[in-house]
Amino acid sequence: MTWRRLRIGAADAEWHDRFFRFVASVFHDVDFALWARRGGWDASYQVFAIATGDEIVSTIGRTRMRLVVDGKIRVGYQLGAVATRADFRRGGLARQLIDWVIAELDDPDQPIILFANQGVLGFYPRFGFRRVPQQRFTADVEVEPASAAAPVCDVAEPGDRAWLADLCARALPLGRRFSARDYYPILLWHLTCRAALTFRFDGLDAAVVASSAGARLIIHDVLAAAPFDLQTVLALLTRSRMTRLEFGFDPEAWWPDAQACAAADEDAPLFVRGLPRLHAPLRFPDLAQT
Repeated sequence: MTWRRLRIGAADAEWHDRFFRFVASVFHDVDFALWARRGGWDASYQVFAIATGDEIVSTIGRTRMRLVVDGKIRVGYQLGAVATRADFRRGGLARQLIDWVIAELDDPDQPIILFANQGVLGFYPRFGFRRVPQQRFTADVEVEPASAAAPVCDVAEPGDRAWLADLCARALPLGRRFSARDYYPILLWHLTCRAALTFRFDGLDAAVVASSAGARLIIHDVLAAAPFDLQTVLALLTRSRMTRLEFGFDPEAWWPDAQACAAADEDAPLFVRGLPRLHAPLRFPDLAQT
């Protein structure tokens, strides 16, 4: 069998539909095609792939991004869409792709991060990755809903996407310990594929991505060009009484008194390469993860 190595970028439209079909066959709850139609596939995202003939059988998606590590910006990469078709597994294709990705780094110590599934935890350390524990952050609150919720940004609308992209480019990092800046394409992927609302606060030059489950208000992300008191907008994020806050990131800058505890074992574990020791407690922002 003849293998063909491909690097698929935003301009390689002839391979996009084949990639979309492949990932849809592996990850059944995502829609890469819709994300791309909305402008999510830009120059920061490339797919390293192996094909036989015109059929893709193994992939790694690589996103170039600005990581924040101990308050400093590090330009690195995040890997996702790591997949091999079932009948081609255990043939070394994923290993070939990882080796290729590492060989294409700007420098040998450039940081790479990824979030693995439980079935391959022993795979990534072979390539210099180490597992980093993350934490969950929660807080007890008493939030009564306002008479009307804040307006919502609809990513199905081009104008709302443009507004969100501009805000994301200007937003402060969520925290100093371990976070990211300007990750709009990844954020758009999540807002396209998962149920969460993006509430607009034009007067604050900010947005809050949130959802609720029972009496829990889940703050997935805060995008803001300047600091503000998050507590003042909570009543505008819900239509019912809330007694518990959960954060999809380390809220060091937004809710310093949040309680940290170990993340659930079933959460996708974080692996890093090319980074110094990361100081706990930490949680890389959920909506910056591929």
